[in-house]
Amino acid sequence: MKSFKMGVRNTLNNWRHSLGSMLSVAIGFAALTLFNGYISVVQDMYEDNYRQRSMFGDVMIEKSRNGKAIDFEDSRINEKEQQFIENFITENRSLVDQHARFLIVSGFANNGKSSAIYWGFGYDLEKGRQLRDPTWPWNSKAGKPLDLQSEDAVMLGEDIGDTFGCVPERNERLLTKVGGYTAVERPFRCERPNLQLTVTTDSGQVNAMAVTIGALGGVGLRGIDSWYLMMSLPKAQALHDTRDISHIRLRLKDKKMFGTFVERFNSAASSAQLELRAFDWREHILARVYKRTMSLFLIFRDLVSAVILTISGMSVLNAMVKSVNERQREIGTLRSLGFRGSRIISIFTTEGVVIGLFGSAVGGALSVVASLFLNRVEFIYYAGFLSDPVPFVIGLVPRLYLYSLFILCSIAAIASFFAARRAVKISIPALLSST
Repeated sequence: MKSFKMGVRNTLNNWRHSLGSMLSVAIGFAALTLFNGYISVVQDMYEDNYRQRSMFGDVMIEKSRNGKAIDFEDSRINEKEQQFIENFITENRSLVDQHARFLIVSGFANNGKSSAIYWGFGYDLEKGRQLRDPTWPWNSKAGKPLDLQSEDAVMLGEDIGDTFGCVPERNERLLTKVGGYTAVERPFRCERPNLQLTVTTDSGQVNAMAVTIGALGGVGLRGIDSWYLMMSLPKAQALHDTRDISHIRLRLKDKKMFGTFVERFNSAASSAQLELRAFDWREHILARVYKRTMSLFLIFRDLVSAVILTISGMSVLNAMVKSVNERQREIGTLRSLGFRGSRIISIFTTEGVVIGLFGSAVGGALSVVASLFLNRVEFIYYAGFLSDPVPFVIGLVPRLYLYSLFILCSIAAIASFFAARRAVKISIPALLSST
């Protein structure tokens, strides 16, 4: 405690010597929190794009073989298995917030003038909308969401829509700062508003169906929207001449209950001798772009953070060595008064912690002000694979500030420790005679 009090007093009394170190810590703190705040927002955008906009929720239930995954396009859950899942969800309603059924659809689309390969889903429209709540209930860039239209309507990805001559009447930035689109029907025009969808069923039969282009939307990922299509589940089942589905997606009331739900379901399915498997949607092949992108972000974040901390650490060490060298006579006086080397090192290490705290406070203030200013600028850009331009936003994440505080205070303390340790090894006469 005495060392701490002396360290605080010395820091205040010798603030000119400590100023360089404080500025190094402040700049490092601001750079670290601003960069990590930006990365956290981009990660949340991708999470939101999959979990809500694409309706992945928290858990997927799919067909399995011997408890292992199979080719998801060959996965078919029959009516008996669907009823088992529905009964299980009813019995575990305290865990499940919402769920929806999905059937993969793929084939050729033609409007009499242009044709294209399509791939997408038929799903329970109303339940799907609830999976998109609260950010993405309105998921159409033009037109209305499918849950507000007839069963004959389909939603095309923006790029495949362009193939069929469907374009919004005006170009505008749609994404809000909190994500999602404003619930406004935006007009679009098509050269021909009807499509004929063709598929090959599991039995080898070729089926065709006429549908109406009711909206432009997609999943907001570059490349995927060039062939993506969504429709109602009954229409998709009629097109494929089946009552089966591909999988079920669920959102839990509490994500912390994920392990409990998965363990209960897989145990119940095994007991009923059904080849069904519940798992985290991030494990699915459809989430491979998400996993690769998140992995890239984490590597990029760690690399840049390491560079920032290295530069800050070297700056603090250099400033502390200079500060200690300028105070060698003070160290010599303390030693001549009987202070042991370990006590002097403890005092200077405490000064390092105090410098880290003061510098972090200044850096934190700079970071908050800069974040609030930049978040009001309305700078728009494309973030990675997202097809929509998004506003540049820096997140104010408390845990990042605490993490940065701990790291930079530790760096300042370690730098002070080594600088003082080097000084106390010098003889008392040499310290007292220094200028």
